[in-house]
Amino acid sequence: MIKRFVILAILLLSGLVCPAGAYSRLANEGKLGLNMYSMNRILTLEEEEIDLGTAALLLSREWGTRRTFHAYRNKIDDMAREILGRLEKKRIGKDQHAIPVINEYLFDELGFTPVETADDPEDLFLHTVIDEKRGYCLSLSVLYLALAERIGLPMYGVVVPGHFFVRYDDGHRQFNIETTSKGALAPDKHYLEKFKPPKIPDGVYMKNLTKRQTLGCFFNNLGNSYSAVGEIDTAIIELERAVSINPSLTEAHTNLGNMYLKKGWAQDAIQQYMLGLNVISNDPKAHYNLANAYSQTGEFGRAISQYKKAIELDSDFLEAYRNMANIYRRQKSYHKAILELKTAIRVKPDDSETYRQLGEVYRAKGDYTSAVAQYKKALRIDPDSFGANISLAYGYLDSGRLEDAVAQFIIAIRLNPSEASAYFGLANVYNKLGWTDDEIDTYLELLAIEPGMAAALQNLGNAYVAKEMYSDAAEIYKRAIEIEPGNSQLYYNLGVVYANMELYEEAKAQYQNAIKLDPKNGAAHNGLAISYYMLKELDQARHHVRVAKDLGFKVNDDLLGALKK
Repeated sequence: MIKRFVILAILLLSGLVCPAGAYSRLANEGKLGLNMYSMNRILTLEEEEIDLGTAALLLSREWGTRRTFHAYRNKIDDMAREILGRLEKKRIGKDQHAIPVINEYLFDELGFTPVETADDPEDLFLHTVIDEKRGYCLSLSVLYLALAERIGLPMYGVVVPGHFFVRYDDGHRQFNIETTSKGALAPDKHYLEKFKPPKIPDGVYMKNLTKRQTLGCFFNNLGNSYSAVGEIDTAIIELERAVSINPSLTEAHTNLGNMYLKKGWAQDAIQQYMLGLNVISNDPKAHYNLANAYSQTGEFGRAISQYKKAIELDSDFLEAYRNMANIYRRQKSYHKAILELKTAIRVKPDDSETYRQLGEVYRAKGDYTSAVAQYKKALRIDPDSFGANISLAYGYLDSGRLEDAVAQFIIAIRLNPSEASAYFGLANVYNKLGWTDDEIDTYLELLAIEPGMAAALQNLGNAYVAKEMYSDAAEIYKRAIEIEPGNSQLYYNLGVVYANMELYEEAKAQYQNAIKLDPKNGAAHNGLAISYYMLKELDQARHHVRVAKDLGFKVNDDLLGALKK
């Protein structure tokens, strides 16, 4: 929250007073914007015809309100009339002297207060601000501006990176009003030093915004609100509006890039991040986001370069060290990955996730002892970390400590009963222990959570084969093939099941399917040879035996002997 600033008394007492009876109407009466119920229509209006309060309430209606659109607008009108009545009673003009009257009414009497953090999407909307008498910098400022337009005061929204406030500007006098500090006044110097807005031609920072530009800032935050509730497509629509209206608002480009990245549109995300960096080139988070986009496109060199730029600008940027280490791990540059993560640990020694990631690097290089040691460090910091628990379980599995792995996977499942990877790991341990019934039960639990996991279906089919439950295995392999029709091994496995059921025509068809997808599948050629032999198609059997041998598959001697006769 912005520190409250002293309002100089001389600024409040030096203006003209207004004669009684001068304020009989709201200043916004007759505006076309009062009768617009489509945001697209509102954005086509001339600036002087836009009613900011109506526009903000329209966005509230689209989000969802407990009362009608008009009920909230009537409340704003009533608040404005109350302020006008007080100004008239005190014979105060519609100028800067109205500011203390508004502040006393809003913040002291009605009790409007700022929220500590802007992490609740509801706090953006004007209907919530009115109902709950709380908001953050943008939403409180929109209420203030909506009142100002009804009173007839020359007030404007002003944006700086990460913050929004109100400015009174009549062409002669200018006051910055902090709605998060009971309307206290703050000099330009405060914002320049704290928020460091860039100075660029035609930029939006530190300038009096038009109502359309203020709505552009609102669209940026609105996009974040929709993102927070998982409505990514709607978030993109709002953020695209934001960058269209305010092309120099770097936060909007960054947020839109983040949404594009969630959709997997990495190239579009890169373009947005670059546009944001054109405005503010020294933003470490923007470089970090750009690096993430490059990483998604496989441009690892560029990604590493951007992570390094983020770290140059912010040497404590923990996630940048981690993500750069992940790239090095994927490139098998394990030494570099370890160095980055150890630097991250020096930055924040009590971060569980960094130790877990360091364990992942050791595990990738086959040093399971060191991997387990790092996972345990992570768990000492955060015993309830699902990631650290499941990583330790896989570390035990890889190092052959199977009973420890069972216990650890069970802990992970208790922490997150809906995470399929924990069941998958546990089933793999049961397989290695030869506990096939437990393996089957675990795969069935997994598939109840994630029915489309082809690897789990394939392994469950294998477990049924081990129990000679061939009909069950065949059904499971068929389900897996529906999900992964291009998987040669699944057709081969189904062929094996049919062969064991002595359904050699069906087996032949599945082996052929496997070979179509992978002509070098020696096991499938061998299985096909056996099927042809059992169907007494000996020439075809001999052909596929030769192919299987040429591919390096060890063909059964009895089959070779039978085909020589």
